[in-house]
Amino acid sequence: MRYFRALIATLLIFLCVDACTKVNIQSNVSSPGFSTTAITVVLLSDPASTPDFDDEDIDNCIGSAMRDANPALHVVSARRFRENVYPYFMPSTTPHTLEDYKGIFEKSEVQQRISALGVQYLVVLIKRETVTDWHGGIFCGVATGGGGCLGLSWWDRKSDLGFAIWDLQAKSFAGNVRAKADGTGIMPAFVLPIPVYIPATESAVCKEIGVHLANLLSGQR
Repeated sequence: MRYFRALIATLLIFLCVDACTKVNIQSNVSSPGFSTTAITVVLLSDPASTPDFDDEDIDNCIGSAMRDANPALHVVSARRFRENVYPYFMPSTTPHTLEDYKGIFEKSEVQQRISALGVQYLVVLIKRETVTDWHGGIFCGVATGGGGCLGLSWWDRKSDLGFAIWDLQAKSFAGNVRAKADGTGIMPAFVLPIPVYIPATESAVCKEIGVHLANLLSGQR
């Protein structure tokens, strides 16, 4: 029985190597001003759109992947950016519409502060969602000789991240980048339910969109 469980688990893992987690990226970027040299960018959260995902979470999500993909990339900390353009971009004053952003960027004092920081691009998280749907079933019971479980459960997990890009030098909206990851987790039960594959859809989508953004901002579309 133990050999049989190990065999089933191994087969399921091999089946999931290429098929269980997939990432799809969509870009709608029209700005011609992307640089082919060193670039400076700031990554921000939007408290209204993603209240449970702050600036540090975003840097952990895509910042490291962006820096790995392009070592010449310089990321200005969100805290430093917010402090330098205070009172704008505080939790209560972060803009939410294109008109709000344009209104702030057209202010001469904001332009001067951004120029002093040398920030070329602003990347703002505007959407984050992870949904899990369960299927199958595992049945457990207790008998005179002992107890155990039997069955198979699997779950579909979907993660969705969306970012808006601003070209701060041109003071214009550059476009949107969105990434979706679909993954399937598997948990067979032969005496005990043991998950043999857990889809890390959010980490997968973070890595892929980070690399994509780094390439995009450096002119490698």
